[in-house]
Amino acid sequence: MKEVRGIIMIIGAAVLWGVSATGAKALLNRSLDPVLVVQSRVTFSVILLLLFFLIFRREVLRVRWTELWKFALLGCIGVASTNFTYYFTIRESTVATAILIQYTAPLFVMLYAVWSKEERWTGMKVGAALLSLAGCFLAVGAYDRSVLTISALGAVTGIASIIGFAFLTIFSRTVLRTHSVWTMTVYSILFASLFWLFVNPPWKVVDAGLDGATWGALFLLAVFSLLIPHSLFFGALRWIVPSRAIITSTLEPVVAIVTAAFFLGEVLQPLQAAGAVLVIIAIFLLHVQPEEHLAS
Repeated sequence: MKEVRGIIMIIGAAVLWGVSATGAKALLNRSLDPVLVVQSRVTFSVILLLLFFLIFRREVLRVRWTELWKFALLGCIGVASTNFTYYFTIRESTVATAILIQYTAPLFVMLYAVWSKEERWTGMKVGAALLSLAGCFLAVGAYDRSVLTISALGAVTGIASIIGFAFLTIFSRTVLRTHSVWTMTVYSILFASLFWLFVNPPWKVVDAGLDGATWGALFLLAVFSLLIPHSLFFGALRWIVPSRAIITSTLEPVVAIVTAAFFLGEVLQPLQAAGAVLVIIAIFLLHVQPEEHLAS
């Protein structure tokens, strides 16, 4: 039952990430700085979290100083750098290229989980991973060579986004063995926010001269692209293994292309629709077979 709950939470996170990707694209189409978009997501999120837990559940914020390095790693590498490298790869290539590169991460997560003996190698799991990757390839329109364009620097940041996404999935589960979901969520996002304050200080944010409507859009993006989905994703990792979590999250690009077609008027090609179906089939196959081994 807990595993089913975890799957539903991952699907919820993937849907919100996919929908918010369309919203982020709409903002980026208005020539908004990608760094400011990423920074506002973590800053608004951590402000809301800190206000809530300072008022209602202060015990969530109690951690030992000697353990802060875990949250710093998770926030700076898993959250901040993954988001930045992903958006930077988009800028140096296309959304399709960036998504396709990042969603090779499930293969690396699976290899690590098998190597660390947290999971067992199964044909069904490997097949689901490859099928989801093929589905992503079609869903983002990567069969069109003009879509897959990338600079040398973009290739480097693309690889970095793979490492960051895989690290986020694997290391989150390690931290959850000793801390609650909310403690991990608050402090990882807090360190991500501090990282961006160092990279892009407040006076530079003010110099951007954004209007109220844009700040409102960034606030909503923070809530629905980071605060809620990251909480769902982190929470689900208590009950399902990393490979299942990250392969299930490949539903994100499917949701992104469908919402982009609906809200931004982008054309959904038949092969893209076929790719979406493959991803859904892969997720179904992944969860048909019960997990044989799950480290405590």
